[in-house]
Amino acid sequence: MKDFKIRCSAIGQIMGNARSKGELSAGTITYLKNWYAEQRYNDREQIFSKYFAKGNQQENEAIEVVVDRFNLGIGLKNTIYFENEYMTGTPDLLSSDTVFDTKCSWNGKTFLDSITESIDKNYEWQLIGYMALTEKKKSSLCYVLLNTPEESNFGNEVIYDEIDISERFFSFDFELDEKKVTEIEAKVIKCREWLEEYDNKIKSLLNK
Repeated sequence: MKDFKIRCSAIGQIMGNARSKGELSAGTITYLKNWYAEQRYNDREQIFSKYFAKGNQQENEAIEVVVDRFNLGIGLKNTIYFENEYMTGTPDLLSSDTVFDTKCSWNGKTFLDSITESIDKNYEWQLIGYMALTEKKKSSLCYVLLNTPEESNFGNEVIYDEIDISERFFSFDFELDEKKVTEIEAKVIKCREWLEEYDNKIKSLLNK
């Protein structure tokens, strides 16, 4: 079985604190059990929802909005897969010094909630991972409210184009925090130790 590396989009799932110091949280253990089963049995759980569908369908348009808002002069989604000893990931968009990640809001309320409430820690961890992988010092989490395609909304298209993009775009900016990168790396090592013990347990049970 290959060494465990965490996908940047899933870093938040292993960074929760356990009740006992030095232990892994229940959420982390659940994630690791799922990861182990995927490796052992080639299971790939597919998650389908209208929210994911809209995000996938509108991803390229969201990237174009980011390019325009930041005057990047580039408009192609990044397709380079990055990997180091601890993490893997494919960021949405890269400039010379910044990683950009786009999030397509489902509707006006979810857009406003995203920009007025506390920053989603899962997304923050994701960007920390991307910065570590790409050796960029800055990152930007970009929320965009775009039209909702009828394919992802049970045949009902929702149009937001008549509203100026300045009212449908917002970004949170981050700088690289080396301490948090170290925390991720340490947690990955801890996860590997747990997985080794779990693997030995599974093998002993199946080889009786």
